Amino acid sequence: MTPRPRELVRDVLQTVFRLVPWPTEPGLRRSGNPGDLSPVLVTSNYDLTVRRLVRALGGLDAWIVVAPAGGINVWCASSGGHLGTHQVVTALKTSGVAARVRHRRAILPQLSATGVQAREVSRRTGWRVHFGPVDARDLPRYLAAGGEKTDAMRRVRFGARERLEMATAWGGPAALVLGLAAAALRPGWLAAAVVLPIVLAVAVFAVYDRLPAPRRAWFGAGAVAFAAVLAALGGAAPGAIGAAALAGAGLAALLTFDYEGSTPIEGGSFFEERAWHVTLDLERCAGVFQCVAVCPEACFERQMEPRKAVFAHDDRCVRCGACIVQCPMDALAFEDAEGRRVEPETIRRYKLNLLGRRTRASGEAGTSPL
Repeated sequence: MTPRPRELVRDVLQTVFRLVPWPTEPGLRRSGNPGDLSPVLVTSNYDLTVRRLVRALGGLDAWIVVAPAGGINVWCASSGGHLGTHQVVTALKTSGVAARVRHRRAILPQLSATGVQAREVSRRTGWRVHFGPVDARDLPRYLAAGGEKTDAMRRVRFGARERLEMATAWGGPAALVLGLAAAALRPGWLAAAVVLPIVLAVAVFAVYDRLPAPRRAWFGAGAVAFAAVLAALGGAAPGAIGAAALAGAGLAALLTFDYEGSTPIEGGSFFEERAWHVTLDLERCAGVFQCVAVCPEACFERQMEPRKAVFAHDDRCVRCGACIVQCPMDALAFEDAEGRRVEPETIRRYKLNLLGRRTRASGEAGTSPL
């Protein structure tokens, strides 16, 4: 479904400024002409997410329950405690969807599994929670298959579209700030002030994860060189070229500051468990395979004899904690090299604040003992 011009403008604005909340009204929405057996999809009240979900469904009959999540996207809201069990329970109870359908099956985005405890939602509401595909674009195929996910539906994507969106989200505001400063102080620098952050942002999300170590130093050197060359080609004096080189270094530091936290393919660089690893206790594992269903990097595989999960691709793990939150047997936990553990209950109850510490209680008062 192609967005209308007004929708397209909103898409652009919310992509450029996606680092700030864009809330839409929580409640019940329709896709197509849903009836009492139509699927119920739950998502956060991030406006861009809701509109993309509607477009992805392409008119398929479905109920959409928009949960209050501070106007933040699903991944960030779930990790930060803004979209958790309490918010989903509240939405299912107050949206009126229960009066519209005869079933009690709610489909949540897979990336909400870091914050929403499926078993607790079921206990408090009577709704069975299923985690759908990572990407809303896969929903029509997922629904047509009766709720069966392929391996591709489980894995998070970070292709050209996603990379360009993140480059826009970081480069757009930087270009705006530098452009306004240049327009006010040095109008002759306006073009360079706009081009430099955009080019560097695109470069970060295009090649940064492919650079050899120490990649921050390599990228910083390239940014300094590019800024200096850009200024020289514009006929700048030596002093201006030096200023441009400093601007390149500063932008490189800004754009790579939390690259890990801005991508789904690496663990965040500022959260407490960044140096820890996920451990699987096979004695506790009962082969429920919730870890397989929710892991965005397909780290787990099924073993049927005996029935156990296998942590087959631990090198892919980004330590999001979704597997720990959802495991009904508490067979998974965070552990450091010295054997210290962060227990599952701590991961379920406390979410990450802006500094990456588990001090935000999910739906409860209090702070983490960590």
